[in-house]
Amino acid sequence: MMAFLGIDLGTSSVKVLILDEQGRTLGTTKVDYTVRSPQNGWAESDPTDWWRATVEAVRGILTQVPQAKIRR
Repeated sequence: MMAFLGIDLGTSSVKVLILDEQGRTLGTTKVDYTVRSPQNGWAESDPTDWWRATVEAVRGILTQVPQAKIRR
């Protein structure tokens, strides 16, 4: 069975999910990262935080889905 990995990099968190071939969700995870507001109406975050959160989320979801379903 093939599985599909989706990554959503949002304003304050990254969300990751794995779907099967029929579109059923096999697992989801979300990791937050810091967003700073140096001025009213501004939002800033460090791209390094995006990367770290993405790696953490992908590693986390791989623990939820049996490895036999993941093709590398």
